[in-house]
Amino acid sequence: MRATRKSKAAQPRGSAFAAALRALALRRLTEAQLWARLEAKGFDEGATREAVERCKAHGYVDDRLFAQLFVDGRPKAVGNARLIAELVKRGIERESAAASVARAAHDEDARLVAAVDKLFRTRPSIGYPNAARALERLGFPASSIYRHLRSRATLEFAET
Repeated sequence: MRATRKSKAAQPRGSAFAAALRALALRRLTEAQLWARLEAKGFDEGATREAVERCKAHGYVDDRLFAQLFVDGRPKAVGNARLIAELVKRGIERESAAASVARAAHDEDARLVAAVDKLFRTRPSIGYPNAARALERLGFPASSIYRHLRSRATLEFAET
């Protein structure tokens, strides 16, 4: 049986700024994500604050840019509510997240049209109630979903 050694949290190697640069070299992070990564590595609050501030001063961490790239780069068509929630989860303030979503390259209505088209293309036999639930899970508002589904049903009815 192995003896386990209880010790204080291991002291991090190197500077917090160097660790921040290594983390940012792997992927773009929000300020909150970078802060959490440095704390998880064992850096104290002062070193973490200094490293994050230096990264912000050099432009390596920019929450507004992160939010805009996140919103515009989403391959999956989702609603504004879901986009805002995902940004808040990543540490972006709700107001900033909402502003980034409002400036998105594609508005919510265009993303909803794309989601409806994809849903019926991939699952042609899906019923309208199930389609509505699937679209609600993607974060689209119910009023927009039902408006689009009604117009789609009207078009299908007119074709028959």
